[in-house]
Amino acid sequence: MTRPARVVLLSEANSKFGAPLLADLLAHPDVEVVGLLTRSPGVLCSYYLDEPDPVDLAEQGARARIPVLRPKNVNDPEAITALNALEPDYLLIANFQQILREPVLALPRRAVINFHPSPLPRYAGLAPFFWMALNEEKDAGVTALITTPGVDEGPVLAQRPVRLNGTETSGEIRDRLFTESRSLLHDVVPRLATGELTAVPQDTRQRSYFSNPRPEDTVIDWSWTADRVMRVVRACAPQPGALIAMNGGEIRIHDARILSEARAPAPVAAPGTVGSDARHGLAISCADAWIEVVSLSWHPETVLTGHHQGLRVDHHLSPDLAGLLASRGE
Repeated sequence: MTRPARVVLLSEANSKFGAPLLADLLAHPDVEVVGLLTRSPGVLCSYYLDEPDPVDLAEQGARARIPVLRPKNVNDPEAITALNALEPDYLLIANFQQILREPVLALPRRAVINFHPSPLPRYAGLAPFFWMALNEEKDAGVTALITTPGVDEGPVLAQRPVRLNGTETSGEIRDRLFTESRSLLHDVVPRLATGELTAVPQDTRQRSYFSNPRPEDTVIDWSWTADRVMRVVRACAPQPGALIAMNGGEIRIHDARILSEARAPAPVAAPGTVGSDARHGLAISCADAWIEVVSLSWHPETVLTGHHQGLRVDHHLSPDLAGLLASRGE
């Protein structure tokens, strides 16, 4: 190519992955952003609903004076016609949650390229950050791949390895991999302009696929060891928080830490025992240690079925909190 690559970005309307990539594409001299395709008005990605500083890609695209397409389904004939009219060389995907069918995949002159924040073929699927945190993953990475009909199965165009320490929260992993994905975009864009798209097939023997976590994947069982409890807390942090389910509502733990024996409110008690005092705040006993709850939220309006995990209340608990948990617990 001797001209800038004509690119249409596909991303969720409130995506904190898509927004910075759109800004970088708009500023890059080797790219002409000829359109943005996002979700129909009112459809938001659940990943970002409870976060501060929301983004709006449709508004961002409008400010940049590029066409903004908002079809109900990207595979509808009307959407395909509108995309085709933009004459793109590439469709770039960054956190877009509809599967592209063959007519859309065949539409751009050069290719459809997906930026996936995981080290494919490992951690394919919708929720890599949750599972990386839960698995205490240390060898992460980000990938740009040519999109094919199989989910996250296409050949790899470029990758960046990312080393973690195995104790990051889901949110910390996400922020790190989003940042690395922006760097990966800048690695890839010159190749888009020249049309050099040499890609390497994925080793399917190494593939692991993870869908969104089920509600029960976020529930704490206080009979577990402290390390296992903390893995769930980190996987659910900062949102939605690890769940302590109770009749008539739920408590979500957003941050916690293991207390050493020297700092514990008492010797390890029966799993689920709650302790509280001025020095330790709120602590809950699990199989082998006390967990100090640093941040939690109470959602009395939530109606839960199954996977209820009650709390035992002992004399260490402050009267106000004891009354709350006793009245709400199983």
